[in-house]
Amino acid sequence: MSFIAQKARSRYQFGWILAPIIAYILLIIGEITGLTLLGSLPLPPDWTLFFELANFLFITLAIIAWAVFIEKCLLEGIGLAKKHAFRDFLLGWFFGGAFLTICVLLMVLFGGVQITGFHFSGINILQFIPLLLAWSIQGHAEEVLARGFLFSSVAVKNSIPVGIVVSSIFFSLIHLGNDGLSLIPILDLTLFGILAALYYLKTGSIWGISGAHAAWNCFQGNVFGFPVSGTDAGTAFISVKQQGPDWLSGGAFGVEGSLISVTAQALVIAWLSYDLFLRKK
Repeated sequence: MSFIAQKARSRYQFGWILAPIIAYILLIIGEITGLTLLGSLPLPPDWTLFFELANFLFITLAIIAWAVFIEKCLLEGIGLAKKHAFRDFLLGWFFGGAFLTICVLLMVLFGGVQITGFHFSGINILQFIPLLLAWSIQGHAEEVLARGFLFSSVAVKNSIPVGIVVSSIFFSLIHLGNDGLSLIPILDLTLFGILAALYYLKTGSIWGISGAHAAWNCFQGNVFGFPVSGTDAGTAFISVKQQGPDWLSGGAFGVEGSLISVTAQALVIAWLSYDLFLRKK
């Protein structure tokens, strides 16, 4: 947990009230900056999703600027450790992709989803390659915001459990405007926030959970063709047909609207909690 020690050396400390407000302001600043700089570019229709996701880069930059120039905090304090960054990111990608795939296969097994076709072609692969980068930017930005800055800030000022709760609720709240939102997706988003904070504690770096977050979204939208948190992600390698009740198929929110995802995340949270806090070291 060296990132917490680094965060503790910051010039200012913000607890569970001020830290979420600052995080939301940084989110808005990043979005406005990105829209201003990228919104004026002539975008081919096929690249719209790429630029929408690339816009998240400016959220990351806003957080880094705040941490470095205002808090006088080392980048390690917001989880941006340099050691093993690429390795941890790739391992996170593997975990996120495998985790999402297992959830989809369980949804197929229980009859909530049917695989209807495969679309592997040179054009699809060429379109998929830049989306790998775009999803990585998007997942990384949300993790630096919710875990790297917010969780670390609250954990240092208050406690680790309070940091987990506050950052998880904040993560679910910033998705309130998404299509298809209901009780199960809100629960799923909150659980993912808890899982992400525990993963961050386990690895000591934001890179691993950033990769997992990116892979989850990428596989959900552009491998299996589900909506990603209620948003259409365009073409995918595998076509799926959602059938049955929304609590099983995910409905308009995608895999995150299914109790399969909720249950799977709860199991991972239970294991991480045991490993971090209960198992004798």
